[in-house]
Amino acid sequence: MSTQFSLLTAFSNAIDGGNPAAVVFTDMGLPADTFMNIAHNFNQPITAFLSASPLPSSKPKTVAFHVRWFTSNRQEIPLCGHGTIAAAKAVFDRDDVAKDIEVLELHTSARGIMTARKRQGGFIEIELPSTDVVEISSDENARILVLVHRAAGREVAIKHIAMGGEGFEQYLMVVLDEKENLEDLPINAIPLRETGFHTHVFTTEFSNGNERFVSRMFAPGFVAGDEDYVCGSAHCLMTPYWYRKFGISSGQEIRARQVSRRGGDLKLVWDSQKNIVKLSGEVAVLGKGELMMPRPY
Repeated sequence: MSTQFSLLTAFSNAIDGGNPAAVVFTDMGLPADTFMNIAHNFNQPITAFLSASPLPSSKPKTVAFHVRWFTSNRQEIPLCGHGTIAAAKAVFDRDDVAKDIEVLELHTSARGIMTARKRQGGFIEIELPSTDVVEISSDENARILVLVHRAAGREVAIKHIAMGGEGFEQYLMVVLDEKENLEDLPINAIPLRETGFHTHVFTTEFSNGNERFVSRMFAPGFVAGDEDYVCGSAHCLMTPYWYRKFGISSGQEIRARQVSRRGGDLKLVWDSQKNIVKLSGEVAVLGKGELMMPRPY
């Protein structure tokens, strides 16, 4: 048995930038262990498994597929922003998908239907739910402050610490002073395992380019190397926060950058009425091939 796969990197047009992902078109009825083992062997930050053939769709210029996402350490996750954008690129590049197709619907088991759209200049746009950050207690703030300083190896200038709202309760956002130069800040993520959160979003405003803010995301024990190169879901917290901080009008497009080792560029639009964030990014194709699938017993 064999099937087709693609290797891509999302939120960049360079093969050494963005967040890599594998996309595999296969039988979605396979055991979960099969998906886990394939993702482990690909050893990418995420592997997206899509149904081998499209699902029926009554909407114009739209194609639909089932999807599941697995990390390289064999964990299934309910949502992956960069994996969705990579999957959309792989679908739009398929020879059997009509060239006038502009929208991809991804049917998930936990998040309903995710959509991805073609945009000008080769960009692909997805919509994610937005959330307001929630204040933490003064005791929690003091405790987490110590852990952040330990992770940075020194006392860093912190402006604000908050947690994600509904649906993002396991996300912690740490706003640093811009003078800290987040890109060059050495972070040992191991102390962050003690915060009680699994996703740690570090962010600062940015006044030296077109981006309004920059960020990094750490999830020790959940992502390889403890740092995610470009995290789409982290922007569900940061985007509303920075829109309000800067007084940016709802619906206005801004740019942001994740300043990890690989780095990634995003276009963002926050719709405060619908409580959604629209993320757009480019995708570079690293390679395509044929995957020899294990035979069912």
